[in-house]
Amino acid sequence: MSDNVESEHIVGEHTVRGRRLKVHRLTWTNHPGLSFDVTDAETGDLLTEAESFDDYPTTEQLDALVDDSPAA
Repeated sequence: MSDNVESEHIVGEHTVRGRRLKVHRLTWTNHPGLSFDVTDAETGDLLTEAESFDDYPTTEQLDALVDDSPAA
């Protein structure tokens, strides 16, 4: 966990085309906003490495992450 992350919680799990994903909600030290990251539940690979979501990801956004990432 980054030094700037105050807390991180898994707030959702989804299956997209047979691939299990976990949605993590992050809060930041000295910052009021939230971020949402998505990981592959099997490998732990971070699928939102380029950029986190500001809001809980939609089904379409999760589909796009699976399309853009290598198969587990």
